[in-house]
Amino acid sequence: MQDQNNKATVNVTQYINQDTALPLILACLALAIAIVETALYLPRVTKVSRAVREQDGRQPDDTLSYPKASIIIYCHGDPDGVATLLPSLLGQDYPAEYEIIVVNDGRDDATEALINSLEDGDTRVYHTYTPRDTRNLSRKKLALTLGIKAAANDAIVHVTSATRVHSPLWLRHMAQPLGDSSTDVVIGYAAVAEDGGNTSRSRDDDRLIDSVHYLSAALSGKAYRGDGNNLAYRRSLFFDMKGFSNSINLHYGDDDIFVADASTPGNTAVAIAHDAQVTAESTNPATDYMYSKLRHAFTAKFSGRRQHSFNGAGSLLLWCWLALSVASIILAPVNPVTIAMTTVSALLLWIPLAIAWNNTAKSLQSRRFLLSVPVFLLWRPIHNFMYMLKSKKIHDAQYAWQSTN
Repeated sequence: MQDQNNKATVNVTQYINQDTALPLILACLALAIAIVETALYLPRVTKVSRAVREQDGRQPDDTLSYPKASIIIYCHGDPDGVATLLPSLLGQDYPAEYEIIVVNDGRDDATEALINSLEDGDTRVYHTYTPRDTRNLSRKKLALTLGIKAAANDAIVHVTSATRVHSPLWLRHMAQPLGDSSTDVVIGYAAVAEDGGNTSRSRDDDRLIDSVHYLSAALSGKAYRGDGNNLAYRRSLFFDMKGFSNSINLHYGDDDIFVADASTPGNTAVAIAHDAQVTAESTNPATDYMYSKLRHAFTAKFSGRRQHSFNGAGSLLLWCWLALSVASIILAPVNPVTIAMTTVSALLLWIPLAIAWNNTAKSLQSRRFLLSVPVFLLWRPIHNFMYMLKSKKIHDAQYAWQSTN
């Protein structure tokens, strides 16, 4: 019996001490990838939460230069949304003059009646509209162009009828940077509020990751996208760039292709203090999310290619880490050195990322990831690839010549 135990011990020892060069190399590569991923990708995430804290710490300062501003509300058949939004805009604590221009896309009667009644009650409210039978061009871009042309001021701040402004200091944050002659673009943040309680964790987390990517890029001086629910730029810049001419043949591109073309490292500010953040109501969450993903998947090839490549490389590294870690364990399942190295690489990679993403979600008033960070970060590139394929299937529908309404 003793001989059998000794023999079993020897066999185990021999197995553990057998040639494990390949699994150790794989584990070392996984550890190296974890270090590289943490060093390169983590600062992109923490940059956003750090900027929110810094901007929250600044007190309102009436000694700063505040430009006269024009708020443009894009509305398409949503009089109730305009009625909800306008009081919060009219109640802004803004030291300079500002006006509100409602652009009624399609000139529906209910919205027209509402705006006419508001115009009679407040001289700061104006409106214009697009003809109902407009064809073969982007209706939204036409509406925005008409609103910008009607604006009396150089500082243009864009929202939509779905936007909900929660702070009376919002306009200070979005327009004040344009008081500096060196700033031409201000990128804000809009969280999506899904109506009816049909909230989806996967949609929330995917939108958060998208937002962090474009906000961190803008904070690094490499802006490639904004959000039409909370975006500002100079009227003069718009006309200097000949409006949306670079994407005139596309339905969309007003908040990504235009931003990518207009922004430089020195002319773009990011306003993401809590008082600057807004929400955008979604009454049909699943459909709205799908169309947003499809249009951004399509327009991505026209804007921010380097930033998309960087984010894609980060996702690829995560999958490489996973493949190397799994392979090293399979090849040496009871080798303590391999198991230890794989465990260390996992902790080194995922603990900092989980902390960073949860802190950033909190700073952007979004639902936290908790312990699901690995799942969503690994699944996301597959999810995006599926939408990229779907966007190719509806290629022609992305072009404005298909417009018939």
